[in-house]
Formats: sequence, C-alpha cells, structure tokens
Amino acid sequence: MTAVRVLAADDQRVVREGLAMLLGLLPDVEVVGTAADGEEVLALAAELRPDVILMDLRMPRMDGVEATRRLRELDPAVKVVVLTTYADDRSVLDALRAGALGYLTKDAGAAEIQQALHRVAGGQAALDPAVQLHLVEASPTGRLPARPRPRSPTGLRRARPRSSRSSRRACPTRRSPGAWWSARRR
Repeated sequence: MTAVRVLAADDQRVVREGLAMLLGLLPDVEVVGTAADGEEVLALAAELRPDVILMDLRMPRMDGVEATRRLRELDPAVKVVVLTTYADDRSVLDALRAGALGYLTKDAGAAEIQQALHRVAGGQAALDPAVQLHLVEASPTGRLPARPRPRSPTGLRRARPRSSRSSRRACPTRRSPGAWWSARRR
C-alpha cells in the first residue's frame, strides 16, 4: 500500500506539531507539510500536491470551510478530512457542503485518523460515528429523508392506480356488479 501524503492544518502550534508527529508515526502516512491557517493551506496545497488535507475548522485569516471551498473550486479532485472539536449541525453541514469527504472530531484516535485518511484518499467518505448519529438525529424525523420517486424518461411522474370507487365515478359505462348482471340477463 502506498503512503498517503498529508498536509495538516491547525492554527494552534502545539496541536499542529503534535498532529504532524503522530501522523509521522503511522505506517502508510507521510506528512508533506503543515499550515497555520486557510491561506497557508491554499499555498501549500498548490505547491506540495498532497493526497489528503487534514483541516481544522476554526483558523484565523481563512477558516477551514472557506479553505475547503476554495480548494475544491481550484481542483475538484482535492480531498479534505476535517479534524475539529466541533460536531454541531452547522459545522458538519458547512464542511460537507464545502466539499470535505471526511469529518472527525479531535476525540479520534490514531487508528481512526489513519483509516479516515486512507478511505478519503481512495475516494470514499469517512465520518466519525458520533457525527453520523448526530446527523441522523438532527433530521426532522430522526430518520434520513425518503428518496424521491423515480421519474419517467419524459420527466413526468408515473400515474397512480385509481381506486375502484374513483374509477366507477370516472367511467360512465362502468356499473356496479349488480347492474352488470341485470344488464347481461336482458
């Protein structure tokens, strides 16, 4: 398995350096750079071309959501995993809408981060289980929304079958079973 090249971004120096050290100890993970804010992420991503960017959300000058949005505008193939302390609806949805493929809280362990990096590098999504549950619970019904009905090739919805009662009213030649029997006997 080839090493996943990672650019780590966090505004807190001790977190950024600790994260780089932790990632450097993981097999199949190579830290190619670190950034202190979103603007630095944009510059380093263009220069270093990492496989995955591990991004904090709250950073000065440019936050992680805006940096993710701009990275994806510049190169739709860019892959971002958010690593943050925030798991509220707004933070999660904003990051995912901006184009992040992964979302982890800073409670994640080394193995979870490694797995998320490999999943996202392979084009799959990686969401912290607590975030998944939070998203489902945040929906109005506590369940995921229903899928839309399939449409016909012309874009029209398929007709629903009418009940027998409405069919009788709509069709003047149709009579009740008793009327049919008496008309047949004549």
